[in-house]
Amino acid sequence: MSRILYTKERWELVLDINKRLMQQYLRNCKADKKGERTIREYGYDLRFFLCWNLLSNDNMSVLDFKKKHFNEFKFFMVEERGVSNARINRLLCAIRTMMSYAEDDDDEYEEYFRNPAARIKGLEKKPIKENAFLSQHQIDLLRAYLIEHKMYQHLCLLDILYDTGARVNEVLQVKDTETAHQGFLKVVCKGGKSEYILLHQHAKESLKLHLSVKKPDEAFWQSKYGPAKTTSTLRGWVNDMYKILKKLDSGTPYFTPHSFRHTFLQNTTDGTHYLCKEIGRPFTMEEAQMLAHHKSIDMTKSYLKPKDNEMILGLFGIKIA
Repeated sequence: MSRILYTKERWELVLDINKRLMQQYLRNCKADKKGERTIREYGYDLRFFLCWNLLSNDNMSVLDFKKKHFNEFKFFMVEERGVSNARINRLLCAIRTMMSYAEDDDDEYEEYFRNPAARIKGLEKKPIKENAFLSQHQIDLLRAYLIEHKMYQHLCLLDILYDTGARVNEVLQVKDTETAHQGFLKVVCKGGKSEYILLHQHAKESLKLHLSVKKPDEAFWQSKYGPAKTTSTLRGWVNDMYKILKKLDSGTPYFTPHSFRHTFLQNTTDGTHYLCKEIGRPFTMEEAQMLAHHKSIDMTKSYLKPKDNEMILGLFGIKIA
């Protein structure tokens, strides 16, 4: 089966009763005042699920699904897609709650009185991975490669992540605006609060390079399938960068977009970030906290490398190069 399940053409073929159930469920989520982002992601997940059903179950009504059908989808996501447990659990949650909505709607779905999706168990959460930190040298290696190979959109993503320490959903909001060229952007942060993220020398340089090759009709973040509407596209580009840097430096740890948030805070507070040379000193913890839009310094400190071993060895005058 193709890696791409959802297409406009396939969506046109999806059974009307399945589409209607999804639309009614999403409207109900809105009435229950769920967040816009949650509703949007549920919509993406359910379209994906219904297109899988179109191809795998001859477009049958999901109201006729038995437990085995939901398990087959779960198996498909585990074995053929190999996605994370968290992603699978989010998909299953969207499906369960949609089917629970049908079960509770006695007017529209009077005959649907047993929801087998409710008995489909999610996967265990995997242990939290150790945070990855990149050095300024590794950032410079990666930048040089992307510039040499004219991968300017990847370069722009790298520089914005490392210049700002912003969350990936905040970076997704970046557009070609006058304020971006001036070095700042207003974005909606976690919790729905609007804040500024600052673009510095490297991000401004890559912004110009990216725009110099971008076609006028393309979005700022443009994949080969169209404008990037979710963070999955940006995550894919970061994964490309990991593979590149791993070949350039075998000691590179596996990193994700969120790793740059950790790296930004670590490198700015220990003085190794290129911005520290510009201001002539490391950033204070208070400055780092404000740039990361954290509510407390303790939260900012939790993003840094543990110093337990360093402190203990320091008691005895031992240094590790």
